[in-house]
Amino acid sequence: MDGKSTSHTLTGAIASLMRRTPMLRIVLALSAGILLSEYLPPVPIRTLIISTTVATLLLTATLIFKLYWNKALFSPLLWLALIAIGWTTGALHTTDPAQGLPPDGWGTQGNRPVTVVATLTDTPRQTPYTYKVPVRIEALRTDTAWLPTNCRMMLYIPQDNTSATLHYGDRLLLNISPQLPSDATNSNRFNYRRYLLHKGIAWQAFARPNQWTLLPSEPTQHSGIIAWSKQLQCRLVRRIQSCRLTPNQQGIAEALLLGWRDDLDPSTVQQFHNAGILHLLCVSGLHVGIVAWLAGLGFYFLGRRRWPRIVKGSVQIAAIWLFVLLTGMAPSTLRAGVMFTLLRLGDMMQRQSNSLNNLCTSALLLLLADPFLLFDVGFQLSYTAVLGIIAWQKPLADLLPLPFEKFTHRCVHYVWRLICLTTAAQMSTAPLMLYHFHQFTPWSLIANLTIVPFAGLLLATVMCMVAFVRLPLLGGAATWLLRQELTATDALTRWVGTLPNATLDNLYCDLPMALLLVLSLLLLTLFIRCRIRWTLPAAAGCWLLAAVYLTVVNIGVLHQ
Repeated sequence: MDGKSTSHTLTGAIASLMRRTPMLRIVLALSAGILLSEYLPPVPIRTLIISTTVATLLLTATLIFKLYWNKALFSPLLWLALIAIGWTTGALHTTDPAQGLPPDGWGTQGNRPVTVVATLTDTPRQTPYTYKVPVRIEALRTDTAWLPTNCRMMLYIPQDNTSATLHYGDRLLLNISPQLPSDATNSNRFNYRRYLLHKGIAWQAFARPNQWTLLPSEPTQHSGIIAWSKQLQCRLVRRIQSCRLTPNQQGIAEALLLGWRDDLDPSTVQQFHNAGILHLLCVSGLHVGIVAWLAGLGFYFLGRRRWPRIVKGSVQIAAIWLFVLLTGMAPSTLRAGVMFTLLRLGDMMQRQSNSLNNLCTSALLLLLADPFLLFDVGFQLSYTAVLGIIAWQKPLADLLPLPFEKFTHRCVHYVWRLICLTTAAQMSTAPLMLYHFHQFTPWSLIANLTIVPFAGLLLATVMCMVAFVRLPLLGGAATWLLRQELTATDALTRWVGTLPNATLDNLYCDLPMALLLVLSLLLLTLFIRCRIRWTLPAAAGCWLLAAVYLTVVNIGVLHQ
């Protein structure tokens, strides 16, 4: 294959992908605009709004007046308009430390503490010594009057009997000294200030026991869907705590069903981490997918006809959003709920839905609501894993062609598909894991193949235990079964963690190395999906460049 035909094949493959998934173009352009708003110097909001309006009007004109030159300009105008929208959206969501404060900031009180009224915007989370909770500052006390504000802050309160009773929506009278979160001192260190800014939080404060007071509750203080979801989550946590489980098993059950990780033992977290299945303790797309699968089991034998498919999809969507409510409407489950809802809707409307297009649609909706989700590690891992499964699972599964006449062949094919799914997800998320956490778990495939396929059984058992906790016979049977399952899980994760090099830590991977690894995976995807021959040696070249770059970095470190 000569260079011209090879280039034409690559161009044709990319053009075909963009033509079949128009939402991918929109998400890429929107993401480019968000990245520009993050890394380029700030641009006045008025300028961005005017630019976005002009680009949108020009794009609209190409749709109304179907002239030849307008058609030729449609594609670049579409990209410009989407980039401008992403840039404007990112700029509008950018949090300034002075945003929401009076003109003189925290006032003219020098270094003295300020008095504020704050509302808890989440359930307090337990840390080793404090309770950590984001709050919204409603009012600031000055020398003359109370001034309304709209500033968000991360608040830390020492653990005691009073602070343990705080809930979402409680109002506090605080006498605190706000300060900016710590910033990164070098490019490879975690930037806590930027992390909080992406969540709309610009300040942090530490309140001693004598510096805060719980204000009387108001009639509308704990109303609304979010407040009801947080209260339901806390009630279910207390219900799990009433079951006859060990503290370690109780923490795992709470994390599996509700995403409540406050009662997890650090040794358990490290144990799951060493086995490469820490994602099992963080409610995300895996758990939402399991819930959707469990809800659709009763409709499996109805086939793929239209009305059974619609009824099944409706039940699955209802189960998904009930699970989202059970988890306190955590951002990770909200993301997964939107993604799986669109996938189910696509399946309900037609037999052959474009999974990539539905995935991009859910990403678009989430980025329009919160553009800085693009920098959230959970968002990146969730969508990268699904992209890897879409791109890699079927080609890998086709490497083992087996007829379905025999039961043993079907069992082998099922296990092989699980291996392909786990391998695809692990390969696609490997660059992100190396870049964000600088570690890799080589033996995680064992735990993912033995424990994750039975995560549905674990989750279903926890649900039965919580549902029948007041019925001694059924609740006791579910509790006993869960204890046996968690005992087996504990034994397996401990064994995987003891294997040689179970966790490779302190692996160097900066942005250039991560980009080289991502590029190599994209080239491998083109080779597997489109059979473009030159992409395989090109991927090997990317790995070689990454190795040379790592060698140069290590030599530079030795000479420092």
